[in-house]
Amino acid sequence: MRVFYDHQVTSLQDAGGISRYYFELVRAMLDANEPVDAFQPELLLGFNRSIVPFPSLRPRARVSAISTSMAPGRLRYALNEALTSMAAPSRGRFDVYHTTYQRVLPAIRKSAVIATHHDSTPDHFPGLFPDAAAIHGRLKKVYARADRIICISESCRQDLLGFFNVEPAKAVTIHHGFSALPPEREDERNHLPCRQPFLLYVGSRAAYKNFPMMLQALAAQAQKDLHLVAAGGGAFRADEMIEISRLKLSERVHGLPRVSDEQLASLYRNAEIFVYPSLYEGFGFPPLEAMSVGCPALVSRTSALPEICGEAAFYFDPASAEDLAASIAKLLGDEGLRHSRRQPGLAQVKLYTWQKTAAATLATYRAALGWSSQRT
Repeated sequence: MRVFYDHQVTSLQDAGGISRYYFELVRAMLDANEPVDAFQPELLLGFNRSIVPFPSLRPRARVSAISTSMAPGRLRYALNEALTSMAAPSRGRFDVYHTTYQRVLPAIRKSAVIATHHDSTPDHFPGLFPDAAAIHGRLKKVYARADRIICISESCRQDLLGFFNVEPAKAVTIHHGFSALPPEREDERNHLPCRQPFLLYVGSRAAYKNFPMMLQALAAQAQKDLHLVAAGGGAFRADEMIEISRLKLSERVHGLPRVSDEQLASLYRNAEIFVYPSLYEGFGFPPLEAMSVGCPALVSRTSALPEICGEAAFYFDPASAEDLAASIAKLLGDEGLRHSRRQPGLAQVKLYTWQKTAAATLATYRAALGWSSQRT
């Protein structure tokens, strides 16, 4: 089975969950080494500087990637689009073309098209995305051309069916796998950004991620030596700095614009509580990361999060700062309650493996092609 993956997502980001998804997916399918499919992936990534190690998939996968200092964005996308248009025809015909973003590139010769629906954030919150209508239009065209659409959660699938005119039979739910965090280092506490007890926030602070509510909940805590570490997501913006100052939290909020996997694992292991106030998620890796090292996860009761976290997380209403503040205070005041989710959390994480994701994805490829599982 010859499968093609295009440049789109790596042209637009050097790091991120979607890039990681395609890397882990291809790697797991290669590791499965199923002779019935003779899986032959090709990734034509063009100019990129992704921190996700796509070249490490060689020689089992054909990876065309050219190191560049060019920043991700429209220029890099346009150059890689031209490169793909020139190079793809010479590659011959592929059994499956798994598009990585919001277009089906016309130069790819293929028998079946697969798309992955990652989330419906712009459809739920169009006011937060100036190009929400354009995004919807591009995805509508992709999904109309796709033979199968992989949804990363059942919640995500229901959103797809609700926002797009898609035949339900085309949409299949395949959960992400989980990538283990690095082991504990002997001196990791010496590298923490603060010595006081801290809450942990991880990832982007886009408007729908609800970070201002996190600040309000911290300011409402009676425990005034409690700090907050915001890891990843870049440096604080001017408006965030103003809000932090207004709430008199300047000495208690610590930003780490970029963190390595080792740093992130250390933060999870040493945080009192991991808090995920997001208004919407298609899947949600950070709560699973927290659970995997025994950190209590307090997450929004919304979208895919209850589906993915099950009974292993603590929940709050993401529309209520008061509910979040009360939930934090309750957990801080009850060590036994915090620890009560430790074993369920470890068990929940084990439900998600890239091996399962790969097997289900290969089955979806075969179904799109009309192949039986016994095909050689």
